[in-house]
Amino acid sequence: MMKKLNKVIFLVTTATLLATTPIYLTNNGQVLAEESKAKELAPEWKGKVELAIQKVKERLPYLADFSYSTLNIREKKDGTNRISVILQTSKEKKKPSFEFSLDKQGNPDGFSYYEEFPEEGRPEIEHDKVKSKATDFMKQWYGPDMGGFAYNPNYSHGNEAHFTKLVNGLPYLNINVLLTVNSKGEVISKGSGLYNLGGDDAPALEDLKFADPKEAISKDQAEKAFAKHLKLFYLKQPLEGWNEKTKEYLYGSPTLRYKSEFSEFIDAKTGMEVPPYVGSTKEESTYNPIVRVNPVGKEVTVKTPEEAVAMFAAFGIESKAEKIKEGISEDTKGKEYTHEINKDLEAIIVTEEETGRFMSYGVVDKKKKEREYPEEDPNGKKWITPEESMKLAITALEKYGPKHLKEVMPIGTAEFRQRGAEQGFKFVSVHEGIPVLDDEISIRIDRITGEVIGLHMEDVSWEPLILPDLKKAVSHEQALKEYLKVRPLELQYFTPGADIVSDNPSYQPILVYRTAISLDHEEIDALTGKFTTTGEMHYSPY
Repeated sequence: MMKKLNKVIFLVTTATLLATTPIYLTNNGQVLAEESKAKELAPEWKGKVELAIQKVKERLPYLADFSYSTLNIREKKDGTNRISVILQTSKEKKKPSFEFSLDKQGNPDGFSYYEEFPEEGRPEIEHDKVKSKATDFMKQWYGPDMGGFAYNPNYSHGNEAHFTKLVNGLPYLNINVLLTVNSKGEVISKGSGLYNLGGDDAPALEDLKFADPKEAISKDQAEKAFAKHLKLFYLKQPLEGWNEKTKEYLYGSPTLRYKSEFSEFIDAKTGMEVPPYVGSTKEESTYNPIVRVNPVGKEVTVKTPEEAVAMFAAFGIESKAEKIKEGISEDTKGKEYTHEINKDLEAIIVTEEETGRFMSYGVVDKKKKEREYPEEDPNGKKWITPEESMKLAITALEKYGPKHLKEVMPIGTAEFRQRGAEQGFKFVSVHEGIPVLDDEISIRIDRITGEVIGLHMEDVSWEPLILPDLKKAVSHEQALKEYLKVRPLELQYFTPGADIVSDNPSYQPILVYRTAISLDHEEIDALTGKFTTTGEMHYSPY
């Protein structure tokens, strides 16, 4: 994991005499004066800064009039400096401005251009033009071979172009260049993007060991390993778009789909799944065995402060009707009953406004901060286990959830749900053995007391759902064939995020297979056997 920099930041304004070395430049990049000697750069670095500015201006013509420059110097934990240069058209005019960093050798590295009049919503241009402009820039920046980088269509879209380092002819996903091109065809930012290796503390490429691609299992074997991750699911309200006029999401009819449910990478030597990388949205989507439930069958309602008192008592909170505040929930627009536990915490019950049906209960910080729990009991007391917590959550679900619910599926991994003494569960309803991923109930258990500290049922259906007929779905084999035709498996190198954040300096790349990324092909309509792209809401894949 990237080590933290010391908080020693040398300000670059002339109004202060803090440790800094502002450098003022003429249009041809020559140093005119140094205003402060409090923090000296080594002589060779002064020359490197001048040369770096010259290189940047040669490659980016829009910087021709940026004749004023200052330095931003940060001292790192190892005693060396991280240096960045800020360019402006004049000392007084703060925008437009351009900032770039220098690498360990003093060469210009990442940069960002801050426009005086930013383009509204960053208008997109044809991606072919973005690719062309970005490719030309890479050749200028790194040389005709682009420094061993290659355009990566899997991650490039809109105004962004990704270039991935090639090793043994295969992409190494942890070393990348991400370029942003504006509507004028100018490259206005350069960053690393994707799965960063750990910043300044990352090992050099020559210090890493890359397995011979011949050691990988065959593509046919990899496809068989991938097959078990392609799974059916229902959505009762598939998200189909956004209405700009009403500022509301648009939803479609219930649907049955196939999608890949795994961490995105298969170890190309073993065929096993690679653990999810840090920040992956896939972490929360892990399917688990179905759980049978036996609802109590009585609908719970809260329509008065007195009934709210009884509900609070059921969750271990003593209150009085005169102490309860009534209002409207900002999130659900339902009726809200609030009891102040102390100066920091409050308990909240939310019901449907018209029916009074109980929908959620939770203990929250009044300042909207995340509730904190210790990682282990300071007194050595044994907390209830995750399995015991699950039983308590199921009991709560049976008592307060829909009476038609007979089966649920826990979604996500135990490691993902557990935060210290708080054990969280997300359950979705099950129809004919298939999970309905947007028909959910979330429950949080305090592992110290065993109490329910959160129960949210705003997204669950209170009546049985009418969903597409499972018998009309195409076979798993047919769906798999279509999926891999459009998104074939590709052999690549990858260092898992779990290794990078482990503070293990000896982490190494592994050979992996992954399906080709496509922002337009993520889920297959199980009734047609074809990818569905109508109105799907896509998010960045990294």
